[in-house]
This record gives sequence, structure tokens and C-alpha cells, in this order.
Amino acid sequence: MHIRETICPLCGNPSPRGEVCGQCRASKTRWLECPSRVSMVLCPTCGARKEAGSWSDLGMERSELAHQMVTRAVRFHPDFRLIAMDITLDEMSANRSRAHCRVSGTLFGEPVEGSCTLEVDWQKEQCDRCCRISGSYYEGVVQVRATGRRPSSREMEEATRIAYAVEESMMASGERLSFISQLDEHRDGLDITVGSQRLGSEIASAITRDLGGRYTTHPKLVGEKAGRQIFRITYSLRLPRYSRGDIILYSGRYAEVLGVDGKLLRCLDLATGSVRSVPEQQVERRAGHKGDAVDWMVAFRDGDLLGILDPGTGVTREIRAPPGREIPSGATVRILEDGERLVLVG
Repeated sequence: MHIRETICPLCGNPSPRGEVCGQCRASKTRWLECPSRVSMVLCPTCGARKEAGSWSDLGMERSELAHQMVTRAVRFHPDFRLIAMDITLDEMSANRSRAHCRVSGTLFGEPVEGSCTLEVDWQKEQCDRCCRISGSYYEGVVQVRATGRRPSSREMEEATRIAYAVEESMMASGERLSFISQLDEHRDGLDITVGSQRLGSEIASAITRDLGGRYTTHPKLVGEKAGRQIFRITYSLRLPRYSRGDIILYSGRYAEVLGVDGKLLRCLDLATGSVRSVPEQQVERRAGHKGDAVDWMVAFRDGDLLGILDPGTGVTREIRAPPGREIPSGATVRILEDGERLVLVG
């Protein structure tokens, strides 16, 4: 083989087949391209970002987002390998940052290094969700009521927790316009104002699933947009007269409501421990809720008679233990006070 066939024709260094060597090719190739500026539109209220005309929740710090934007903006030659990039960010103002990038790697088998600087432009625009919230936009109201009574504070707290859990779940799935804009508690119950009809339906279904009862929908025509009728829907939700965990008195006996099926209550008899169905019309009254019970300590046991200490006064009072239940002295029991009577609920 002739010597001219084994050297680079540009620099004279050894080169297989006499081609231009990797070092010369790398020096003649533009392998790093960096735009002078990149922009991002952010919502100043919630921090959502706008890309390709659509909004999405950010979920990252501004510096992390800037690194991501710069990494996507920098372009490399297709033969650039073993890329290492170091980005230093300087905050110039609330609306502008400057990114300094140092890049290293290999091109045609030769090590190369380079650097560039670009500005990050932070633009502000109120997102679609915040526009709707600030404009008091809504598509429905979930009205939480109870049959023959006002919902208890416990039920309204639970309904509120369920509503926010459903909202969070739908937001996480990408439904940004499914938001709760307002919660109002008043003498009749709880009103939950929602930004989408699907959210209203999901909240009403979740509350009735967990707390019982049923709901009906009542749409109201409020206008037209682009030839399409626009409705707002009221989700009228009725909790049952008696709910799970209620302590009721029927036929002179105390029982805990385990579930409600129409007008039939599935109850745990607190005296015998047996489960039975009780028609609603047989219930004398509601004595309270098991969540209202308080811990009392057992001072002594004599047969089925328990001496328990009132945590408020320290006075010992007596109550009968349910048959077959082992409650030794020193144990703690859950007691609900119904006037002068003590009810052992746990």
C-alpha cells in the first residue's frame, strides 16, 4: 500500500485508507447549535405552563424547568457521542434568566468541547382554569342534604374530604378544568360548586357510595355557545335519615347502623352482638354516633358487671358487659352517653 493512502490528506497524520482523519473532520464540522433565546408561558396564579397551545400543570421548580428547556433547545450533530452537559443558570429578573452551557463528548471518535449562552424568557399569561375560577365560572352544584334532618358536621366533613379527593384524582388524570370553585355550608347542608359536569357527577357518586343515600340531577339551560346549548346541573343529593355508624334505639334496644338499603337498616345489636335488619319505621330515635364515643377505663369486673371510670369526673359507674365478651379490669372501652344511660359501643 502506498504511503499516501495511509495518511490524512489535510494534516498528514495517519489515517486508514487515506481519508480525512477524525480530528480534521471534527474541526471542520459545526457540531453544536444553540438558539439565542427560549420562551415559556407560565400562569402567574397556579404556575401551569402553556405548550403548543395547551395548558398543563407544571409540577417542577423553575430552575428544573429551565434546565429542561435548555436541554431540549440545544442541537447536536448526529455523530456526536458520549454527551456531557453542564448548565449554570443566572436569574437576571423575574421574567428573564441566562443559561451558560458547557458541553463535551466525542465527534468522529475525537474528544470535543464547546459552550454557548442563551436567554430563558418567562412569559406570563393566566391559564384557562384560573380564568374560569376568577370569572366565577361553574357548570354545576352538588347539594348535600339529609332526609328529615340536617347533615351532621361529621358527614359534611367527610363529604368535603371526598369531594377534594375526587378533584385531586381528576386533576392528576389531566382534567384541569375539573375544579371545585366554592364550598358553602349553611343551615340545610353543604353546597359544592364545580367547574365541570363530570366532576359534579363523580363527587355525587362518591359521596353516596361512601355515606349512602341517592342523588338526582336537575339541568338548567343557561345559554348557547357556537350553536350548542349550555346547561348547569344541580346534583340534589339526599343522605339517608340514618347513616353508617349511627347508634339508634329500637324496641328499647341500642344498635349500631352498619348499612342502609332503602327503608331497611342493617344493624349490630350492641347487647347481643347479633346482626339484624330493622325497618326504619321501628326506630324510636337516634342516640348518637359511634364517633362521639369516649374512652372509659374499666376499674373492676364482677361477673357481667363492669365498673368504669368517668373520664370527666373520675366517678365509677356501672354497666353490663355484652355476653361472651372478655373485658378485664384495666381495659379501655368506648362509651356513648345517651342522657343518663351509658351505651357500650366498642
